[in-house]
Amino acid sequence: MRIIATIFALLLFSFHAAAEECPPTPEGVKRAIENHIKKLRADEYCKARTVKTEGNVTIAIYTAEGACEGFSKKAKAGTCSSNWVRYMVGSINGKVIGPIKVGGKGDLTDSGMNITDSTVELTGLTLGPSDPLCCPSVPKTKNFKFSQSGFSESKP
Repeated sequence: MRIIATIFALLLFSFHAAAEECPPTPEGVKRAIENHIKKLRADEYCKARTVKTEGNVTIAIYTAEGACEGFSKKAKAGTCSSNWVRYMVGSINGKVIGPIKVGGKGDLTDSGMNITDSTVELTGLTLGPSDPLCCPSVPKTKNFKFSQSGFSESKP
């Protein structure tokens, strides 16, 4: 009986450890992310979510994996591809803006975010001419202007 109880406890612990928790996110932004993931019929990789607040602005960047939007309704959400895409949503004085696509597989793999003067600057890596999809090596920066009406990418 003790062995069964130990096995049961280990199983419960492993399920709890495997459960993914997203970083703390303001409620409106969290709902916007959840609604977008649901619309895409994707899964979110919560460990990769980045949330930053500067004054009255909160920006969140999140990953949608295996989107099934446009595929058969019978397909289980998050299982339709091995693709992943990074999106950004924000909140200005409580008004939610976005989402907008900011990167993903074969595009920017972001690793840093700065918020200044109505601009979000994302830094990271992108694919070089000889890079495999797994391993971007070329530094890249993308800038996005934001206002109460949404985001727009600023081209250099």
